[in-house]
Amino acid sequence: MSFEEHPRTKLINATTAVPKNYQHVLAFLFAVKELNDNPNILPNVSLGFHICDSYYNAKMTYMNTLNLLFNVKKIIPNYNCELKRNVMAVIGGLDSETSLHIANFLNIYKIPQITYSFFAPLMNDNVEFPFIYQMVPREADQYRGLVQLFLHFQWTWVGIIAIEDEKGERFVQTFLPLLLKNGICAAFIDWLPALKSTADMIDLFYLSRSRENMTLFLTNINVQVYTVHADTLTALLLKWFLYLTQMEDLTEMVMGKVWVMTMQWEFSFHLYYRNLDIDFFHGALSFTVNSCEVLEFENFLHDLNFQWPKGDGFIRVFWTQAFGCLLPDTELDMFKAERCTGEEKLESLPGTFFEMSMTAQSYSIYNAVHALGKALHAMNSARQNYKSVVACGGSLEPHYQQPWQLQPFLRSISFNNSAGDTIYFNKKGELATGFDIINWVTFPNKSFIRVKVGKMDPQAPPGTEFTINEKRITWPKKFNQIWTIVSHVQDTSIQTGTEISAFLKF
Repeated sequence: MSFEEHPRTKLINATTAVPKNYQHVLAFLFAVKELNDNPNILPNVSLGFHICDSYYNAKMTYMNTLNLLFNVKKIIPNYNCELKRNVMAVIGGLDSETSLHIANFLNIYKIPQITYSFFAPLMNDNVEFPFIYQMVPREADQYRGLVQLFLHFQWTWVGIIAIEDEKGERFVQTFLPLLLKNGICAAFIDWLPALKSTADMIDLFYLSRSRENMTLFLTNINVQVYTVHADTLTALLLKWFLYLTQMEDLTEMVMGKVWVMTMQWEFSFHLYYRNLDIDFFHGALSFTVNSCEVLEFENFLHDLNFQWPKGDGFIRVFWTQAFGCLLPDTELDMFKAERCTGEEKLESLPGTFFEMSMTAQSYSIYNAVHALGKALHAMNSARQNYKSVVACGGSLEPHYQQPWQLQPFLRSISFNNSAGDTIYFNKKGELATGFDIINWVTFPNKSFIRVKVGKMDPQAPPGTEFTINEKRITWPKKFNQIWTIVSHVQDTSIQTGTEISAFLKF
């Protein structure tokens, strides 16, 4: 940087993106369209919206939140200067840090926020953050599900990989005692560097401090099961490390590992890493928010091209980077890329760039929009009933809706979405549902499918919370489940009759 102009001018104008995240925007648009097209929800009212990018940056997140609440041109806190906006609620963000930054401002002005990421335990405080709702289940239930999964397959010797930040430390401090309590040992605990932007990926010095340790534990023949706690960016870093093992002739040793991922796991590649192999994760298992298929969403996607939807500031970036073409009104660049025709089809993109079925994160956004729409409708209906009582024979002064008035209606919201799923919050403002267990099956052309193989449902009767269908699981090509148990018996000198009989039964 030359320090002659604001650094964000250079960094942000050269826009790069994770194309797959564009589905979050489309799920949002689709949900708003459904509500506005429904004559039974908010009649004579149209829902509008603003979508802002956090750039994984605290300063940008704060600036965008202030811009949303006050003035786009000049921020003057507590003053709405000629601003025709009626912000009733905010949805976001993708990670807990972004959600916290947003909440620091929204909480002051009592504006409800629905996040689609986990919060830190400190943030699950209804006193300090009473206006936050979480469109994901309780985080502790995911950890219980991981332990149940390990016990089911008798995986009692596992490696733990976490992010080298506060989130990763909190995960290890919470998860490790659960493992030990259930007789499961951590073979090692290793850390991935916390990335703040995709630009960190090209800093070789930044990566080198972890590469040697990563190589050591990835090639440990005594450890066959790895648990990974990673956010979107750090998951991309793990893929990059595994790709480097190909250059060191370590592929054969890595391919036999079973990866067990937490909820944030996704196959979502940045433009520069679109050719990374995903076969390393063939047969991986992950936990994700319990979701159902929204059938009409795929029909909605079929009509999409770079000219629609109008006013969508993200479509141009997505289209050029996902399809590798230039829009008609763009000057030719040095690479002489072909012009976009508008006939490009989303279904032709690899799953690492875009999926036609709604992902779990998009499903959470979709439900968040509908929850807000239903809560607004309930609030408006209550106000109309109130008017009819107090305004008998007279006129009632106009009363403008305030965001904080939405709170009791949002807290008590309960509805069935278009997929037949029941959506409501528990007393702590968390989504009252469970987790699906997903088996990832990859193919040589970098496509993949998700197979639901189990569930962790805290609402189920005691003893039936955890279920799994082993017959549906596709294991890694070189993984030997029996060998894993034999190796563990030798390493830890398991001698009790119960454990040996369990092994023979398996």
